[in-house]
Amino acid sequence: MKKKFINGKIYGHKDATEILVEDGKFVKFGSDLGDADEVIDLDGNLVIPPYVDAHLHLDYYMIGKTDEVKNESGTLFEAIDLWNDFKKGSTKEEMKKRIRQAVEDCVSYGTQSIRAQTDCTNPNLTGIKAALEVRDELKDKVKIQVEAIALIQKM
Repeated sequence: MKKKFINGKIYGHKDATEILVEDGKFVKFGSDLGDADEVIDLDGNLVIPPYVDAHLHLDYYMIGKTDEVKNESGTLFEAIDLWNDFKKGSTKEEMKKRIRQAVEDCVSYGTQSIRAQTDCTNPNLTGIKAALEVRDELKDKVKIQVEAIALIQKM
């Protein structure tokens, strides 16, 4: 299916006013790009490239919104200590649910690429396995680069 977006101000393409999209992928920027199955008028709105989130901890997403986790001080050190306890009881399916929600939220704000720092200190690599599975499940929607990190508890 071809979609054509017309009457847009396209960042980086000062002479272009149209975008041609075929099967969900950008095909061409320009003017007078021909016929399409659907034409969408942008009414002069600015079109910018998608966002890239270069540092996101998908496996931690929303744990501070649970009844089990309370970061009283609001500090990073307390958050790391809480995470070290919380992750011990997390299953891969629970992590996948949180990671998937984080990705869906990011995509809804225009993010197209995520570099995910993911905890690898669990002997079962639960977070890494969950992140890799979600990455593969959502590969047609967003690019996710999974990075392994080790968080050290405060002494």
